[in-house]
Amino acid sequence: MKIDQESILSNYAKAVAVGAYDRRNSYQFGKQDYVRRNWEDKYTRCVLSPFIQELYEYKKSSSQGIRVMDLGCGAGEGLNILTTLPQTSTTLDVISNKVLDYPNIASYKGVDISPAMIAKAKALYNKSSQAEFVVADLNDGLPVTSQEAPYDVYISSYGSLSHLNDASLSNLIEGICQHMGERAIFVADLLGKYSYEWPCYWSDSGSDGVQMRNYSMSYIYPPETRASAQVEVFPIRYWGGEELEKLISKIAEDKSVKIRRYALCDRSIFVGRHTDTREYNSKAPSLRAAINSLYEPNCRTDLNQLIFKYEPHPQYTHLNRFFQNLQTAWNSIVYGCMEALSEWRNIEKLQAEPQIQNPPLVLNSNRIIRRLVHQTQFLQFDDPRANLVEPQLAYLLRDLEWNLQQGLGAAHGLLAVYEFCK
Repeated sequence: MKIDQESILSNYAKAVAVGAYDRRNSYQFGKQDYVRRNWEDKYTRCVLSPFIQELYEYKKSSSQGIRVMDLGCGAGEGLNILTTLPQTSTTLDVISNKVLDYPNIASYKGVDISPAMIAKAKALYNKSSQAEFVVADLNDGLPVTSQEAPYDVYISSYGSLSHLNDASLSNLIEGICQHMGERAIFVADLLGKYSYEWPCYWSDSGSDGVQMRNYSMSYIYPPETRASAQVEVFPIRYWGGEELEKLISKIAEDKSVKIRRYALCDRSIFVGRHTDTREYNSKAPSLRAAINSLYEPNCRTDLNQLIFKYEPHPQYTHLNRFFQNLQTAWNSIVYGCMEALSEWRNIEKLQAEPQIQNPPLVLNSNRIIRRLVHQTQFLQFDDPRANLVEPQLAYLLRDLEWNLQQGLGAAHGLLAVYEFCK
């Protein structure tokens, strides 16, 4: 499938024009919704933080700052992620520190094919003197000159590298292996092939040999205008975890680069962007919208909307097993919350141990919800169900996804972090 650059450029220009990349305080849909901020951004930072922390200490020992290249930077997404990585605070009365701040980054170069995105990034970071934003096409390889110093971090975010076909991605990774210094961190962010958003693509190996299939960003538009919006469709490469690992390992071996350590993670398994649009799977439940509702202040959610019903795929036994196990755990937590809310004033029942046999993670989640529901009657809180219990339920479901993910590419996003050494 030929890459339609005009459709891609037009799509991102429209996304900027409708304000999809503006920073906002609250959203139940669009690029900056609650799931993006409280699930996806947090998970990316959680996975990346230990890698960057060690790199920062290494660079600091020689009084050097970190050099960053952001591959498909959008509106400066990588810079935002790196400057908001959390350090765990040991006590609640201490303000949590960040791993990096702007002064710790000696140089940041953001590259993107979209002039509209680059213009947006320059407007957002016009006061960051070390930040540079350049229009460049990653299909042409790593955008560096022969005189350009190596970078310590080559980062991509939110599916940006899925715009590349296999040959272009391989060429880019080879360029990183050649351009890097003694060590570097490579962050590959791609769309997962086996997300429940698009089972129509699971067994599609690509008869044209390119393995790129259609994708749209219809989710950036309000639900009531999606059907009438003129949404560009463009080709995207969807990746499984195992095939990505094989590709990167093969390139590293060919370029005599060692992989010191890595993380391969699924992000947004049940709450991907297209669970709400149902554009590629009409049977997908709108779980992202339901989770966003849990976070919305003063808004009570119909918890039945959170129940997941998985339709098994006829060819993938291991994926069926993974989704069904996660479904059982997920639904057990939701049903446990429903039961606790129905027994709000029954102290004996709320304090009793659940009778249904569940894994420890599910049991602990149910205990937390039951204790919280019991305590709400003693708290001075506006609508404790909407503003206390429901956000807690959202965080428990988030942690369930985080703990049970297996890096299969069975989610909207496949996040891979590699540390390369020469």
